[in-house]
Amino acid sequence: MKKCINNILSLLFVLSSLSLFALSECFSCENPIVLPTSADDNIVLPEVYDQDDDPIRIGMTYIIKNPNIGGGAVYLDNIGHLKCPNAVLQHIPVPGLMGNGTAVMFVRDKSDDGEVVRVMTLVYIKFFVETTPLCVNETVWKVNDEQIVVTGGEVGNENDIFKIMSTDIKIRDYKNVYKLLHCPPYVKCNAIGGSFKNEHVRLVTVDGEGFTPFVFIKA
Repeated sequence: MKKCINNILSLLFVLSSLSLFALSECFSCENPIVLPTSADDNIVLPEVYDQDDDPIRIGMTYIIKNPNIGGGAVYLDNIGHLKCPNAVLQHIPVPGLMGNGTAVMFVRDKSDDGEVVRVMTLVYIKFFVETTPLCVNETVWKVNDEQIVVTGGEVGNENDIFKIMSTDIKIRDYKNVYKLLHCPPYVKCNAIGGSFKNEHVRLVTVDGEGFTPFVFIKA
């Protein structure tokens, strides 16, 4: 029975990945659009938008969701019996594994970079969740040595920087679809995708086109 359940979960994850090919017109815009704002060639990058067509704002709460068939919302859980939950997972549409996700905030270590999130500008991602004093500083996303997204990062640590990239992906009932990137200093950014491990979909860094598309929904 357990083997059968694992096979079903694996199939759903594969469908979630394949639906990116079936439902999208193209994979990504590798060069973000820039908009000139003056004759001095000053530029401003486009804002990142949620599903209500409102710009994503620093300090507000959002649900991050994979809009593909078989995809689901991103959430925080403790799957390793650790002192603090640190697994960044994705729900899938199976009884017992469905859920509404865990709200996140996009934050910066400097307040002079504006109140909205713009494409390809640095942000830190932090779960907005009730926690214990022991775990209060364990909610910021980072990528560990196994290239798995976990919590335990630190706002201000350049190794824990993420960016949001525009795409041209078109998925039924969804708009403003983006690509998440992990962008530590001095190396190229890596996209965030999904990997089915131990009955859970973990967020991981990936190369090439194996990324997971994401949308942002007000929490």
